[in-house]
Amino acid sequence: MRTLVATLSLALWAAVSASAAVHPLDPLSADEHRSAYDVVRAHFAAVSNLPDEPLLFPFIALREPAKAFVRSWNGAGEFPREATVHVLHFPSNRLWIATVDLKASRVAQLVLAPAGTQPAVTAEEYVVADEIVRAYEPWQAAMQARGLDPDDVYIDVWAPGDQELPAAVRASLPHGSDTRLLRALAFLRGGPVDDYDPEHPQNPYVRPIEGVVVTIDMNQRAVAHMTDTGIRPVSRESGNAATRRTGLRPMKVVQPNGGGFEVTGQLVRWQNWQFRAVLHPREGLVLYDVRYDGRPIGYRLSLSEIYVPYGVADVNWSWRTAFDVGEYNLGMYAQTLEPDRDVPAHAHFFDAVFGTDTGPAEDNPTGTIDLPATMAMFERDNGLLWTRTDPSNAERDTRARRELVVTWNAWIGNYIYGFDWTFGMDGTIDVKVVLTGTTLNRGVGDEDEEDPAAPVVGVDEAGVRVAAPAHQHFFSFRLDLDVDGTDNTVAESEVRPIPMLNFRNAFGGFETPLTTEGFRDADLAKARHWEVRSADDRAYAIETRDVAVPYSAPNYEPLLRAAFASHAFWVTRYRDGELYAAGDFPSQGPAGAGLAAFVTPPEPLGDAGADVVAWQTIGMTHVPRPEDYPVMPTETIGFKLVPHGFFDRNPALDAPELPKGRPRSRPVRR
Repeated sequence: MRTLVATLSLALWAAVSASAAVHPLDPLSADEHRSAYDVVRAHFAAVSNLPDEPLLFPFIALREPAKAFVRSWNGAGEFPREATVHVLHFPSNRLWIATVDLKASRVAQLVLAPAGTQPAVTAEEYVVADEIVRAYEPWQAAMQARGLDPDDVYIDVWAPGDQELPAAVRASLPHGSDTRLLRALAFLRGGPVDDYDPEHPQNPYVRPIEGVVVTIDMNQRAVAHMTDTGIRPVSRESGNAATRRTGLRPMKVVQPNGGGFEVTGQLVRWQNWQFRAVLHPREGLVLYDVRYDGRPIGYRLSLSEIYVPYGVADVNWSWRTAFDVGEYNLGMYAQTLEPDRDVPAHAHFFDAVFGTDTGPAEDNPTGTIDLPATMAMFERDNGLLWTRTDPSNAERDTRARRELVVTWNAWIGNYIYGFDWTFGMDGTIDVKVVLTGTTLNRGVGDEDEEDPAAPVVGVDEAGVRVAAPAHQHFFSFRLDLDVDGTDNTVAESEVRPIPMLNFRNAFGGFETPLTTEGFRDADLAKARHWEVRSADDRAYAIETRDVAVPYSAPNYEPLLRAAFASHAFWVTRYRDGELYAAGDFPSQGPAGAGLAAFVTPPEPLGDAGADVVAWQTIGMTHVPRPEDYPVMPTETIGFKLVPHGFFDRNPALDAPELPKGRPRSRPVRR
């Protein structure tokens, strides 16, 4: 009877939720989330060899239909609605990947992941890990030995990285090296958790409690190990601005007639551009079916992974190598954007709905969380689009650069990452990553010598020093470009000198076709970039100067899991499901997953063209400076997608001439 009632209930929810989607790539609604949860729970309860409780759901999202289906969909026919649900039974350390057919209210596929596969950290685990650490008496004693009240300490929970535990500890774990682990750092909060001042929010990251790291067994829900490598003084720096400067006069940008774009659900039209914008719980902003004048440019453009290694030779630091997308589901940390702060007041906002890791409950029937205003879109003027001057009479013909910006940002521990995708009237897409927040700091004592790997950046009123370790940020973007269709070739373009007998100034651009899957390195001295070309030689180029090279050893375990970071550009043939540069499950994952596996063995791309995917890695090496403390000004890196022969001439020649400002006198030529 229980199964029959559940089936009828699920069918009702499926009928309601299926009607909400109008496009195969629309994100799951709240009702579809509930349907997926209920189907999975009913299936696990009904099948004898599956655990019933406790279950966690670290990830749930639309299972996107095959690209071939979406490309052929006529806009009016039926389309599938499926959800991918990660199901974690933490007591047994087992993970299943379920595919739920929402229209049929059934589990269409259930795959048990290999032993030791670890999904992203869940919100429930953050809470439990905090409780476990606080109850651990050696940790309490370590805080008290530093003169700190444990209740005033903020606990920062991380994925465990690659630092091996002592052999005796590993032997005591229920699943050995496959045990699901988390690690916890400690910072002085600055006051009780309820001591909140909106003008001066707490910033514990400027007050590191050095030397103490707790490793937690999340299968047995117990402390597995703790290091305490010595007491260092703890800063009392406020971490906030002590004063506010004055003198800034109001500046308003208004659009009395609204923005020049049209939004229908997730579909955006602006000038000659058209695309679908969706906030994904793992990747954040995903752009689908990007077109200019109806011509396809990209099928799916998104952030794929972030890799952040820290450069301190210390047992408490060498494991800190965050994979912010795959280890934490970065999209889940999207922040509500504020007008006149994050974005202009005239911005258009998009909301998102994500599933929780615990699913439906009495106080949350759909098991979802609403994320209001987590994406924004706005027009802006950004200087000159183009200009020219008649040499006979000095008359000018000038157009202003109007752009459309689609943006979101994510709070992930001490760092905040912002992502801007900017569409230009000239056919360019400018992708920028904005980095700010508080550096991950290290406490140092008076006896500690200056470490080039961790320069001192701050000193509080009592003379307590704080250092900020050098680190790197690598961002992999997956660019499924379909330039005028899916039959594309890829070429490497660079500038070289041209040897000439009587001239020493000749140089030009040269192209080398890339005929197989693989990777290429940047060469700024040659202005190297890569182009994706259509069958009739129309191209989009991927251009960047913001690259970094890893400084860790080639056999460093985290780098082996982040193989994408070692090369600026990768190209693969399109295959359904190959989305993540470090693999689907980078936390405690094996070396060689992701891109390294996608190109092994390398398949030919074909002389006549193939459906290809480009992967661009941009990077930043950050050796912190005092000006980065206690909160760092924004750093910006990025790349551009630039038409290269996609148009026959400047596509922005027809840009409208805006009303002229106050006339100025012309210069007098003598």
